[in-house]
Amino acid sequence: MDPNSSLSKRISAFLASIAGCLVMIYVVGPWLDTLESIKPLADFIDERNIDANAYYYTEVEEFADAELNMKNTMQYMPK
Repeated sequence: MDPNSSLSKRISAFLASIAGCLVMIYVVGPWLDTLESIKPLADFIDERNIDANAYYYTEVEEFADAELNMKNTMQYMPK
């Protein structure tokens, strides 16, 4: 097996991965933002200047309430 062939396949796969990430960020992401099921949530986040990149929203009151409701829903689900 030619080592250069293996290297070129790995480089091609790496470049394809980068291209896939860029397509997700700049094409698919903005398109999803326009869907009618996602648009209200995106508008809510924009109107309240919420940092949507944060992993935990501990300083945002709305998310603290949502987390409490979600925990209660999961804990007291009908059986």
